[in-house]
Amino acid sequence: MLEATDARAASSHPSTGPVELIDIEKIRRDEFPITRSGIYLDNATLGPLPNRHVSAVNELMGLMSTQGLRDLFRVSAEGVDQVRNKAAALLGCDAKHICFVRNTGQGVGLVAQGLDWHAGDEVVLYELDHPACVFPWLNLSDRGVKVRFVKDGGRFGFDSGDVLDLIGPRTRAVCLSLVNFAHGARAAVEKIGAACRNRDIWFVVDAVQALGVLRVDAPLVGADIIVAHGYKFLLSGFGVGLCYCSDRAIADLKVHEVGWNSVMNPFDIDSILAFDLDFATGAKRFEPSFQPLPQVFGMGATLDLLINVGAEAIEERVLSLTRRIIAGLVGKGYQVVGPQAVQVESAIISIALRNQAEKQRMENALAQCQAAASIRESRVRFSPHFYNTEEEVDRLVSCL
Repeated sequence: MLEATDARAASSHPSTGPVELIDIEKIRRDEFPITRSGIYLDNATLGPLPNRHVSAVNELMGLMSTQGLRDLFRVSAEGVDQVRNKAAALLGCDAKHICFVRNTGQGVGLVAQGLDWHAGDEVVLYELDHPACVFPWLNLSDRGVKVRFVKDGGRFGFDSGDVLDLIGPRTRAVCLSLVNFAHGARAAVEKIGAACRNRDIWFVVDAVQALGVLRVDAPLVGADIIVAHGYKFLLSGFGVGLCYCSDRAIADLKVHEVGWNSVMNPFDIDSILAFDLDFATGAKRFEPSFQPLPQVFGMGATLDLLINVGAEAIEERVLSLTRRIIAGLVGKGYQVVGPQAVQVESAIISIALRNQAEKQRMENALAQCQAAASIRESRVRFSPHFYNTEEEVDRLVSCL
């Protein structure tokens, strides 16, 4: 039996009250036009942009087109920091620990490229993890770094003990997804993080299938890096992601991508040609240049929505919807794989399509009720978000 995690109960995120106080219909009407074209249950592939995100992007791009940005330095410094503060609120940390990245792999690379590696050093990974969690470490093979994989063994998940059993005297880092992209199992990152700290091992967490839909309390997780790009459950599009960096990451990692913006006072025109490579004190040091400002400001608008609704309320609602989907699918004879079938801890549901007839039946049902999900080979993946409704779930189940 895969272990359950209860650390979310100790989250420092404030409660926003019971789920029923969320005006879902108003949010759907005002923010999510995608809900008018069908049942969208594929947020683990692409989270639709709320209207407020589109408006924020269009407003800045319109300004750039018609007037330029005469106050570019102020807009970049103050505007980006405002979004940084919102990201910090979502992750339960101080803003100095937040940097913006282009994608998840870049955040993982802060450690993969930022440590001084030696031949024989080892990294522990999970064999069914996303390539963004794997390729940055395999790329270190020319330095003699070895990768050790936690074996799945047909369980669609793993225990913290499986990770700890692979940790040895040469282990330098552990990198895992908080929620697996394929089968939805939630890793016991709090236990693994504590074990890594006790052994002075770097811990990197890919939270892309969690952040925005589950509470992620960065200090509680205890990782050195927690990273998530924006285009899935963060509902924030491409080209920008959030990255939490621990105090150790800020102090000890080599800044391997250095630019004019990496330093303490990048906008000080009077001293710009002094070439004083005095890195910024916080995670900003990992931001080498201007961020994609329209995308960052769009993300800021989406974060306003997520924070206003509340991380706890979103998680409670989404897990309730996920349980409802699972119950309906099981009732129709479908097989849910992994620990999600027993204890729901994420927004990802993976259904095994055991034969061609079952696959065709699923495809026909999705077409009939105009539902979007991800069908990949022998499995179908559903992934609701808080804007989905019980009525949509029941309509989907009725079509199966």
